[in-house]
Amino acid sequence: MEEFAKSRLIETILKIEYEVVHNNAEAFAQEFNKLTQSDEDPIGEWLRLTRAKKGNLESDNVVILELLVEIYRKIESLESRISGVTKNYVALENKGSICTIGHSCFALLDSKLLENTLYYGRIEIPTFPTRIVPAYFIYHSGLAWIERIHGRDEVEWDSYVASKERALIRSIKNSKKAENG
Repeated sequence: MEEFAKSRLIETILKIEYEVVHNNAEAFAQEFNKLTQSDEDPIGEWLRLTRAKKGNLESDNVVILELLVEIYRKIESLESRISGVTKNYVALENKGSICTIGHSCFALLDSKLLENTLYYGRIEIPTFPTRIVPAYFIYHSGLAWIERIHGRDEVEWDSYVASKERALIRSIKNSKKAENG
């Protein structure tokens, strides 16, 4: 954990649900394993496999294909709502907001996390499309340190952190330009 102490922390607001692992370890492990991108999103898995077989698709086709996939997901979601089928997640005791993120860590707003305790949580990342990321984390020295996360979710997390860092850098540059006029 100490090796990440130099991680740049970026302010943001993300939703999180979490609970101490020992309360329901087996159910959390089953959900964690179930919530891979392929299980949750068959059309996204198909797109990923198509890219793997054919390499990077032409840039124009990728945008159109991604938009069609997202339309498909929305239709699938509407069908589920109409038929009354909902995704069932394991109930978690606590809900909160993440106020600061970094690579492999985050801080919760107004949390009462126990020091050196393992938690299981689901974090909602506002990417395209919105992702529910399951993760195990340990609270230590004021930060929640991600202990276990799926590989694809880790890539999404790091990309989100990097995009927030770039936005912050742009904001600082623009404010300096405005000051210097």
